[in-house]
Amino acid sequence: MLAPAATAIRSFIAAGYTGLTIRWPNEAIPPERDAGQAYIEAEIIGGRNAIRGFSRPGNRLFVHPGLVRFYIHAPWPDGMDGALATADTLAALLERIDIEAPARPQIVRTQDFSVYDDVASAEEGNFAVLMCSVPFDFYYHR
Repeated sequence: MLAPAATAIRSFIAAGYTGLTIRWPNEAIPPERDAGQAYIEAEIIGGRNAIRGFSRPGNRLFVHPGLVRFYIHAPWPDGMDGALATADTLAALLERIDIEAPARPQIVRTQDFSVYDDVASAEEGNFAVLMCSVPFDFYYHR
């Protein structure tokens, strides 16, 4: 049951982040790519869902972990500085917060933001790609 968490996270990012264009899976390639301008690709992935609190149906607590991963595409030659600044902006928005999901009582709790500038950065054509992510837990009753 990841869809409510993904909806809440995407809505929160759309309302709070006004920087670069963000491309989500199964969306069109942004025009910034062909123009050699910076943009972000993002994805929300889930982990193993687990029941945490046993009770009657409707009162059982489940925790579904997940990860919001960002790939910041920054143009050469100096794009990595901008990519790191973008990662800092995303971290300020998403680190250690609670996001209400569509139905109550559902909540998404984010954890510490990570930037992988020494491990997962790569070159793709005329872009440097910086990967960063924030893990989350989605709490809900069922």
